Amino acid sequence: MKKRAVSILLACAVTAGLLSGCSSEPKNPGDSGNETTAAAASTEAAGETSGGETEAAESVEATGGVFRNYLTTDIDTINPHIYTASASADVFGMTSLLLYRDYPTADATAFEYVPELAESEPEQMDEEGKVWHIKLRENAKWETGEAITVDDVIYSFQMCLDPLLVNNRASQLASDYITITKATDYYLQGTEGTVSWDEVGIKKADDYTLELLLDAPVTADDIKAHFNYAWTCVIHKPTYEACMNDDRTNTTYGSNLDSYKSCGAFILKEWIPGSLFRYEANPDYVLADKIKLDGYEYRVVGDRNTALELYLNDELEVVSLSPEAIEQYIDDPSIKTAPASSIQTICINHQNTDNNGILGNLNFRKALFYAIDRESIAKMTNGIPSNYLVASKCLGLDGQTFRNMPESSEYLTENLGYDPELAKEYYDKALEECGLTSLTLTLQYNETSANNKAASEFLHKTLPDIFGDTFTLELMAAPSSVLTTYIQGWKNGDPNSFELQWRGWNTSTPAPWNGLKVYTSMYSNKNEPYYNEEYDALWETANYDIEAKLDPEYRMELTREMEKIALDDVVCVPAYEAPSYYLISPRVHLVTQNYIPGYGFGYILSSVDAQ
Repeated sequence: MKKRAVSILLACAVTAGLLSGCSSEPKNPGDSGNETTAAAASTEAAGETSGGETEAAESVEATGGVFRNYLTTDIDTINPHIYTASASADVFGMTSLLLYRDYPTADATAFEYVPELAESEPEQMDEEGKVWHIKLRENAKWETGEAITVDDVIYSFQMCLDPLLVNNRASQLASDYITITKATDYYLQGTEGTVSWDEVGIKKADDYTLELLLDAPVTADDIKAHFNYAWTCVIHKPTYEACMNDDRTNTTYGSNLDSYKSCGAFILKEWIPGSLFRYEANPDYVLADKIKLDGYEYRVVGDRNTALELYLNDELEVVSLSPEAIEQYIDDPSIKTAPASSIQTICINHQNTDNNGILGNLNFRKALFYAIDRESIAKMTNGIPSNYLVASKCLGLDGQTFRNMPESSEYLTENLGYDPELAKEYYDKALEECGLTSLTLTLQYNETSANNKAASEFLHKTLPDIFGDTFTLELMAAPSSVLTTYIQGWKNGDPNSFELQWRGWNTSTPAPWNGLKVYTSMYSNKNEPYYNEEYDALWETANYDIEAKLDPEYRMELTREMEKIALDDVVCVPAYEAPSYYLISPRVHLVTQNYIPGYGFGYILSSVDAQ
């Protein structure tokens, strides 16, 4: 029976890998509060089917060329231990080495985990599955020519988990697909010094072999998925140390070109803040035979309309179309579609103490949930109405997406969650319980997001129509960096740093049970102060319990239970998903004409004809 369960699990894992898609979408939870850009369809780590029949992969015979992509927001760090915006991972991901990296399968219809810095598959060293060895390649090197050994890997992980640096990616390295022994205790100890690094389950077996000691049994697929995360990239020790302050509580590693070293498919050669990231192909890359481009560029562009002008002027190879441009170019032969990378939700600051703490009142959060006319918002954003938290792209069982499984809709609200009368009832109850006679709230949105601007203005008008003249919704547009400061403020001592803000999580396509970590208590990069012990326990079971790992149907049940709890508690208010539309230049030779679920269009594997 167990062997059959293992076979089912492996089949599902293969299906998940083959059907998943691409962008900069992670299995890595990544905050996608920013407007989606063309960068988000380059190389994802989980995704969704693109609709329509799969076209045969195009043979990329031509070599060379420079692929010119763009970002709509500047970034301030490419330190994999502290980045928050998905754009940062786009920039440093192609210059770094992971133990395992996702690459398209031979027929370019899906992705698979390929050993990158690792030389081979993880090797189980005990009967339980709690001790593993990973053999490293002996030909990997930094752009400086220095060899990369297991010491570099261990140093990288030790710094990510460093209790004085307090990196926001530490919790994910310590415990996600796998739980590394004593890693959480180590990074959470602060200055106490009660847990030594020697106690952490990250060991050196020899110069090119990493040993892992884990708290619970795992599979080889768990190991590969865990070390495919952007925050597990290796860092260059001499540079990292040179950037460290005197008391070792901060490092400026990755804050500019001089404070960073490359070792991946490309070498970062130029970084002009607010303007340009320029790369050259790395001849010493361990998988250099996969790379055909001579170079790559990310230009920082103010908005998608400007990017479209650059594309039409042959200054970019790809552009993500704004909502108003989609209809104009929908019949263009160069247009391609990709699934929404995230569900756009209204994030709620539950711990905000203004207005007698009404944002922490469940009746008010329910009022907000039922007052959202998702169908109307979806029409104005070319999107999909969403009264759920597990995105449409996420995979389920037997070739179905999670959302297409009948059991995954049984607990969803009727009429897409839109019920103005019920919303008003909950609103009146909330005002009474909080001792208020009127209420004014501020909804924040990214100034570059045409979709969230339209949705915000729609709610500005419709919510007072539902709640009555006692309610006012004010709007605040701001750059992504400013919004991130607001939404993280409650973690930095300001419980009233924001009230409502549009955000979206770009999480795992093949493993929705893992992607729901963003609502757990232990997720250090969480948006809202939401804590639920029952939810946490379900997540732990779905991700760590060996019976769940061996029983895909049980894992799906756990995923549904988590989603139902989060919806019942209205951790946030889901509104819509917006698929992305891209124009990709005919000069570009892609590995496939279709979006690869969980991976994307694979721009870095393309070639570009000379102009």
